[in-house]
Amino acid sequence: MLKKMVMALALILLFTGGIFAQELLSFEQITGFLDREQKETLIKDGELTQFHFDDFDPMLLPDTALTSRIRETVASMDLNMGIEGLFLDRDFDIEAYKADPEAVLLTLYNVFRGVSTLEGTQYYSASRGEMRDLFVESWQIPSPGRAEEKMADPLVEKIPLEESIFIHQKDKSFSKHESKMTFVYEAPMIWALTVNESSMYYKGFIRVMKPHHMQIDLLVIPTDKGLLFYGISAADTLKIKSFREKANKSFYNRVKALYAWYTAQRSS
Repeated sequence: MLKKMVMALALILLFTGGIFAQELLSFEQITGFLDREQKETLIKDGELTQFHFDDFDPMLLPDTALTSRIRETVASMDLNMGIEGLFLDRDFDIEAYKADPEAVLLTLYNVFRGVSTLEGTQYYSASRGEMRDLFVESWQIPSPGRAEEKMADPLVEKIPLEESIFIHQKDKSFSKHESKMTFVYEAPMIWALTVNESSMYYKGFIRVMKPHHMQIDLLVIPTDKGLLFYGISAADTLKIKSFREKANKSFYNRVKALYAWYTAQRSS
């Protein structure tokens, strides 16, 4: 009787993904949509990027169980410009992951929730020829409109399937703003979605984005070739050529800086 119960439980776990939920995913399989040249570039340079104008149809989104939901989320906002980037972190410790996947995944997950560590994140400004701070302020808040009520980073000891928080940030491009950040766990993948709750102003006084018109998606996937990191920074914004050119540079800087921040934090 006990043997039958154990076998039944094993079958349930097998078909619900419980046994294999933390296995490294196949890099070749989830990047199968890339052509040979793109895949070679990603492996060699560790980066692929794609700019979008007028609409946003993800072209570099890895093929996973979260793909459809991410596509639907992007499509729901009618984004008219932005960038997506696909990065391969070859320094990811695959052996440590194999030894204790749950511990490594918890670390990877909590990096996203460490929103205060975004303060001081830098990017390279081509126009100024120097490194500049991207985020000057970043912390969790109880709800929109309560930016001064700084809360500690919402780190966890057990990964929830889905949870949302509100954050306050001030950055060099869009000044102070508030956003909703949602974390989705589909083992072994982790997706962090950030959507602005307040209007965003260029140089502090030109409103360029209404609430819920800017989206940042960050997705991490442990694979057999390293940690795959996918990012989107996009918006439904003013169709003014001069602004769009500057905004695209800003969006690219955001994705690059967020990838650099993530890799630095996950290995610290």
